[in-house]
Amino acid sequence: MAAASTAPAPHSAGFDFTNHGRNALLTGKGFPVPKATSTGTTIVGTIFNDGVVLGADTRATEGPIVADKNCEKIHYIAPHIYCCGAGTAADTEFITQLTSSNVQLHELHTGRKTRVVTAMTMFKQRLF
Repeated sequence: MAAASTAPAPHSAGFDFTNHGRNALLTGKGFPVPKATSTGTTIVGTIFNDGVVLGADTRATEGPIVADKNCEKIHYIAPHIYCCGAGTAADTEFITQLTSSNVQLHELHTGRKTRVVTAMTMFKQRLF
């Protein structure tokens, strides 16, 4: 008799709706539905078999006023690493340029292509 596996089956690429069941259970137990937070920007990323697609709007706002209609929100970190930013445009630009420079230094020091998790750690150490 074969042992039954308790590990969940790996989900296919695309969206994952496993939290829907959890949210329905919590709502049924009387927990309030969390309110959505709007930051005023639109950023999306999706995974497919051969890579990742990133998309973002180009408007920068100051309250209800559109301050810039052509604001870059997808930032270059390395040839194989990009990130999307929301928030104060100058801060986002600075932190991505700083991380991009640190990634280049890391590649020169190690002689290898920097892993995405290394760039993410650099962001986390600077931002948090």
